[in-house]
Amino acid sequence: MEDMVHFIENPETSTLRLNTDAISHLGNAFLEADDADLKLQLLELIKRHSDFVLDTSDKIISRQRLHMKAVK
Repeated sequence: MEDMVHFIENPETSTLRLNTDAISHLGNAFLEADDADLKLQLLELIKRHSDFVLDTSDKIISRQRLHMKAVK
């Protein structure tokens, strides 16, 4: 009988992973697009997703710092 270990992903990690996948997909679509207007629209979506991922990362880091305690 095989032992299986299941890992539960926290919401922050899921959010970052899914949005990183979205940025990767948009980046590939940008590279494949021939139309200049489509490239501009994709670039705008990439910027918005990047801003979201960076903002979420800052929130995660700030939240983790709140759990730190000073040692006296």
